[in-house]
Amino acid sequence: MTADKTPAGNSTCKKLAVLWFNESLCFVSSFVVANSLALRNRQLLVAAKRYVQGLGGH
Repeated sequence: MTADKTPAGNSTCKKLAVLWFNESLCFVSSFVVANSLALRNRQLLVAAKRYVQGLGGH
């Protein structure tokens, strides 16, 4: 009695690689959006710093 056993594919590794890739893309895109908003809203950034200084922050 012989059973033909085929090795399992690396589907788990591929899924993890795709998941990691998607996560990294989401992180990078959100980082870029946050930076672009901060650069566009320079006046708001200055106002926020004044507000923090008024509260006694550094």
